[in-house]
Amino acid sequence: MTQVTPEPDSAEGADLHLRLTRLIGLRLCHDLGGLAGTIGNALEMLNDAGAEAADLAGEAADMLRRRLLLWRSVLGSGEARTLGAVLGLLKGQIAAGRAHLEIGDLPEATPLSETMVPLLLSGLLVAGEALPRGGVVRLAGDLQREITILPIGASANWSPVLLRHAAGAALPSDISSRDALALWLCISAGAAGVSLSLALPPNEAAAALMMTLPN
Repeated sequence: MTQVTPEPDSAEGADLHLRLTRLIGLRLCHDLGGLAGTIGNALEMLNDAGAEAADLAGEAADMLRRRLLLWRSVLGSGEARTLGAVLGLLKGQIAAGRAHLEIGDLPEATPLSETMVPLLLSGLLVAGEALPRGGVVRLAGDLQREITILPIGASANWSPVLLRHAAGAALPSDISSRDALALWLCISAGAAGVSLSLALPPNEAAAALMMTLPN
C-alpha cells in the first residue's frame, strides 16, 4: 500500500493550484459545452422536426441541469448529505454512462459530512475515468472511517496523476483536463486530512483506492 501525500512547497503549491483552477474550468467547458450545443441544435430544428427536436432539447436540458448539480457538489457547494443523494447525482454520469456503481449492502441513508461529499463524488468519477471501455465501480467500506473504491473492467487503470502521487513522484508538466479531477481529488483530500492509498486486491487488475478519514 502506498500513501498519497501531495504536499508541495509553497511555490510549487501556488503553481499547482493555478493549473488546477485552469483545468477545472476547461473540464467544465468540455462537459457542459456539448450539452449546450445539443440544446441549441435541437431548437434550430424545431421548425422542421417539431416534437422530436423538442424531446431532444428537453433531454439535453435535463442532462445539463443534472450535470451542473453534480459539479456543484464536486466543488463542495451542493446539498447532498447522504449516500443515496450522492448516488442520485451520479446516475448516468460515471464514465459517461458506460459504467455503473455497485454499493453492496451499504445503506443509502448513511449520512455523509459536508467535507466527504465532494471527495466521494470525485473518487467515484475518477474511478469511472479509469474505465475507458466501461465496467463497474465498486464502493465498499465504512463511510465514516475508511472507504474503498475499485474500478473493474477491461483496461482499467487509474489516472497517471493519481499513480504518480502514489509513487511519490513529481507531477508531470503536461497535465491535461482529463486529469483535472484526479488532481482535484488529491489536493482536496490533503486539505481535508483524508489520506489516500492504493492497494491491489487479489485477482484484480486495478488497484483499489482507499480513503481513510481522520479520527
